[in-house]
Amino acid sequence: MKTHWMLLAVLFLLSCSDDNGLDKKEPGTDEPEIDVVEPELYRANRMLIKHGLQLQCWVATDNYELGGKAGQPAYNLSIPDWKLTGFTGPTFYGPPLINTSYFEEFPDSQWAMAKAPHADQLKKEPTDYEKKNGFLSEDQLKYLDNLTTICFGDEEAYKFENVKILKAWYDVARRLYPDALLHNNQYAGQWSRADMCTYIQVAKPDLITYDWYYFHTWDSDNYIGARDMAAHLYEYRDLALGGWNGDKKDYLAFGQYTQGFVNEGTYKLTESQLRLYYYMTWTFGGKWLNWFRFLQGDGYGGQTAPTDWSLLLENGMPGQPTRYMDWVNQCNRESLYIGDYLVRLKTTDIRYVAGTDKYTEGAPAYVSALNPSSYLKKVSGRIVVEPEAGGDVYVGFFDVIPEEEQGDPNFFANKGNAFFMLTNGYASKVKENADALTQKINFGIDLPEANATQCFWINPQTGKREKLKAIGKEDNITYFEVELWGGSGALFMLAP
Repeated sequence: MKTHWMLLAVLFLLSCSDDNGLDKKEPGTDEPEIDVVEPELYRANRMLIKHGLQLQCWVATDNYELGGKAGQPAYNLSIPDWKLTGFTGPTFYGPPLINTSYFEEFPDSQWAMAKAPHADQLKKEPTDYEKKNGFLSEDQLKYLDNLTTICFGDEEAYKFENVKILKAWYDVARRLYPDALLHNNQYAGQWSRADMCTYIQVAKPDLITYDWYYFHTWDSDNYIGARDMAAHLYEYRDLALGGWNGDKKDYLAFGQYTQGFVNEGTYKLTESQLRLYYYMTWTFGGKWLNWFRFLQGDGYGGQTAPTDWSLLLENGMPGQPTRYMDWVNQCNRESLYIGDYLVRLKTTDIRYVAGTDKYTEGAPAYVSALNPSSYLKKVSGRIVVEPEAGGDVYVGFFDVIPEEEQGDPNFFANKGNAFFMLTNGYASKVKENADALTQKINFGIDLPEANATQCFWINPQTGKREKLKAIGKEDNITYFEVELWGGSGALFMLAP
């Protein structure tokens, strides 16, 4: 089970420049003479455009050959249940880091690995043989074309030795498996900002990710969670935008894990809390989510036994999908509706709009209030079942990734489009269903300032691009209104 400490935000505003506590020790130089492939600028853009938005899920492996000694649950994945999820691919985290039986059913599926290279924590650099020949098995190499991400280790304590180990593995993978995005994972605050800057500058990951499971039995009676999530997302977003040297001459992709289990064995998150993981990540510019995890029982040696920790299956038993299966499938489907846009857009700004006193969580650290100097002049939310009250709203702005940053601008019919996202930050620990927390989001746009004449959205319920009808106009500001479920968001496009 992943563990957590409180986020250490004291160091957040420190720069990732060369002088920011970077350990000057260099990795060892006594490696075999093998050419090191230099990281390709903006590679994450190119690969995410190729592979698409990543909606992954930790899945155990059919590891009978290990005689039940794998130290983690092993089973035959319930294929009918997996088909209900809508994830883009499994993340295999236990030995042998692949399910060959899975690919018999899904030969063209994407997949990923965690705790690479050998289903364990980081311990040592690759051997001379691995540096030359790689570390993937014959079974894994059969499906290399669809391997999207490789997470080396998981939640190791920070030390510079681990940074050197990661760099050595990244060098091997980048040379031999060039289409997989490479990363390590920490829980939020596990590594200080200075640690993260050193790691990014030395090891040069393609992707940075973290986990933090916000919802517990011991939280307040109606804990929302958007504010805490926003602070973490902002920090990883800021590190990603700084690039390898902290000078913003390039940038990385980023994302987070999703709370996919009964936390502490007792707390099941609500639909609005689940939706926050999705829409806050997309609004902040993330492009990777990983459901932790597909709990099909807790048996060993292939035997599935009941477990209280599963969300997607009742007691973890195959053939017994829960309402969480429906919720996850819908969130995955809605995310893929906007996925082709999101992987071709880069985040440019994040803003916060406070709700009324009864429901606001307050501004997150480092996230500024909506700036009326942008083309989006006003945003307000009102809860449909309580019209005098409103919850917090989060706003994300985006630019089209240019071709020189390995973007795909020709995907867009009009090069003058502007994009933004709105997310209803109102969630609840008390109300199970997200539609009970629907807000009417009213927003005013200076269309001439945006060089636009009309506003579209990708309807979250249908996936269709629809032109929004203005509900009013004041001076140069044109007003629109949409309804968004609790914890949910939508992508908007302004067009000439």
